[in-house]
Amino acid sequence: MQDSSKEIQIAQLRDALRKQIGHSREKKACYRAFCLLMILKGQRISDIAEALGEHTRTIERWRKRFNEQGIEGLLDDTSPGRPSRLSQEEMAAVARDLQSPPGAFGLEGDRWRGKQLQQHLQQNYGVELSLRQCQRLLKRLSGTPQPRANPHTTPAVTHDTAIRINEH
Repeated sequence: MQDSSKEIQIAQLRDALRKQIGHSREKKACYRAFCLLMILKGQRISDIAEALGEHTRTIERWRKRFNEQGIEGLLDDTSPGRPSRLSQEEMAAVARDLQSPPGAFGLEGDRWRGKQLQQHLQQNYGVELSLRQCQRLLKRLSGTPQPRANPHTTPAVTHDTAIRINEH
């Protein structure tokens, strides 16, 4: 019974760790760096993989990327996804627009909602987005600012640093 309880705790801790990491490039890179640190501390890749629920080949790939590119190799490339229909300048202008009530643009209501933003984008920017996409955009632009991935603020370790992680 003790072993199954321990396995449940391990599974719960893994799930909590994955939820905390989420889709953040920086958090994923820290997680990968931690895995590589464990290799440097003498842990076997198979033990690390088992403990964290990763495949050994995944950790091997991270080690290879680190050896070839340094800490930058632990960062994921940005997801391609669909390009935004709004340019960065337009996005900044929309963010400024959201500082004023919808009435300032001839729209109903004293608070921005997805429907008003949808109308505003169509009338002022010639961009048609779905209601749900407008709701997401509204949350992103008027909510609490989220830290953005900035390649200039990665950790100070560079590829020039002569750290190599060898097999055990």
